[in-house]
Amino acid sequence: MGVRVQVDLVSNFPQIYNEAMVHIVNGENRAAERLLALSSTRAPMDDDGTLVASGQVELATDATEGAGVVYDTAYAARWHADQALVDSLGRRYSGGSNFQNGRQSHYVEEPAMENKDVLGAIIAKG
Repeated sequence: MGVRVQVDLVSNFPQIYNEAMVHIVNGENRAAERLLALSSTRAPMDDDGTLVASGQVELATDATEGAGVVYDTAYAARWHADQALVDSLGRRYSGGSNFQNGRQSHYVEEPAMENKDVLGAIIAKG
């Protein structure tokens, strides 16, 4: 007398993978929203608040592309980098601005680096 056992293995890996990717995209989008909030308190304030108001999140739709924080004014990149430059008309700008009320250049980069663990935890939570 013998014992016979039959085991059928059904793979759910595609479903698990897809669910994980959705989880990551949700986390990336939530982390980008948090970074936007952090950066908007540091972005230089122009006369009418146009720079801060232009801040927005570009939502991730794919886990490999990631979400983004964008400030969309003609001067957003220059104020973020705040480095010496010569514009197309030959005007010189020395950089090193003294922005008002503790506002600063690198207003997206620095909060991202300072809060990388928090932002990573948000992504991990999904």
